[in-house]
Amino acid sequence: MNLGEALSLLKKEKSRLSRLIDLRKEHLYKEEGKKATFNPKKLSDEINKKTDYIRMLKIRIQKTNLHTLVKGETLSLAEAIIKVNDIRKKIANLTTLFEERRSYFSDSKDKKKVAQLDELKIEDEIMTLEREKVQLDNRIQMTNWVTLVE
Repeated sequence: MNLGEALSLLKKEKSRLSRLIDLRKEHLYKEEGKKATFNPKKLSDEINKKTDYIRMLKIRIQKTNLHTLVKGETLSLAEAIIKVNDIRKKIANLTTLFEERRSYFSDSKDKKKVAQLDELKIEDEIMTLEREKVQLDNRIQMTNWVTLVE
């Protein structure tokens, strides 16, 4: 199985686990004298097995991410994933940088405030980061679909 398939499977298994947990919670109590539709003990056993399977799958994915270089990069998949997340955070921070100024200016018309950073330069930086994020994310995805899970 390749990483892309493993990641899809992980998502499905997490969803199944969530449904099992909800099902157990819904059927914890039964009406006295009536037969239970589901056995919460059996559901608990299934939840434990599913949790163990998910843990094993995550570990295999993480090991593969640590030992696999991203196509066209000198970064491991693990490093690239962290880098993409860092870029996303930086973009989010830069995107909201000038919002406070706009609301501040509308509240205090008698005071002249001058930005200490150039908004156009920040916008250019955001665009550059967006391109870098998309390119790196695409390389990660390409690598995921050609790399076998350890």
